[in-house]
Amino acid sequence: MKLVNLAFRVARIAEAEAMVANTPGWRWRAMHQIGEDRFLEAEFGGVKVNFFEVALYDRPGSPPAPGFLHASYGVPDLAAMLANPAWAGALIHPPQRISGGFGTRDIAFFEPLPGCRIELMEQQDD
Repeated sequence: MKLVNLAFRVARIAEAEAMVANTPGWRWRAMHQIGEDRFLEAEFGGVKVNFFEVALYDRPGSPPAPGFLHASYGVPDLAAMLANPAWAGALIHPPQRISGGFGTRDIAFFEPLPGCRIELMEQQDD
């Protein structure tokens, strides 16, 4: 398992882009689209940071306030993780396949402790 990125909710993607462009140490990497929602991929101190207005696991309506969303970890076999009762019991958003400029990934979201969200992802292509 390895850390792939950290994810944060922002009020507006454009504000995050401006901060990345104007703050030393930040690097703009890409703008991605998943369905109708966009997110900004940036880098700070060698760590990828994604900025979302809407998270995949948000309930319809108005999303919660801006702030930390989740840590994303790459795993070699998402199905094996889901077969483990400890992970399966913490599932908050079912597995799904997403595609974009980052490739194709199988992802699932978990909350092993209240307020501690983790995304596990298995890369399906390079």
